[in-house]
Amino acid sequence: MPLIQWDETMSVDMDELDEQHRELIDLINETYTAIQRHDEPQMILLLDKMRDYSIVHFEAEEAILRSCGYPGTEAHAAQHRSFEARVADFRRDMFTKTNLSQVFIFLSRWLSSHIMHEDRKFIPWLPETDDEGA
Repeated sequence: MPLIQWDETMSVDMDELDEQHRELIDLINETYTAIQRHDEPQMILLLDKMRDYSIVHFEAEEAILRSCGYPGTEAHAAQHRSFEARVADFRRDMFTKTNLSQVFIFLSRWLSSHIMHEDRKFIPWLPETDDEGA
C-alpha cells in the first residue's frame, strides 16, 4: 500500500496538473520503498527521475499560472526553485552525508504541503472546466 495516497482534497481542478501531482506522489512512494529496502542505486535513479519530472511539472504549472494572471506566480516559482535545489543537494550528497530517511521526509512533507496549501491558492485563477462534458 502506498504511504501517500492521492485523494480529491489534493485536486486543483485541472486534470493536467492533478495527473502530474499524482506522478510526483508515485515517485515519492517509490522512494519510500527504496529507502525501506536500503536500495541506494534505486534511490539515485528515483532522485534523478524526481528532479527531471519536477522540472517538467514546474515549468507546466508556472506557464499555466502566468497565462491565467495568477499574482503569486513569481513567489510560487521561487518555491519550486527551492525544491529543485534541495533535491540536487540530496543527489550530490547521496554517498557522503544524506540520510535516506531525511530525503523521504523532505519529499513527502514538501509535496503534500505544497499541493494542499500553495497550489490550491491558484484554483480561483484557473479557467473554468466543464464537468458535464457539454
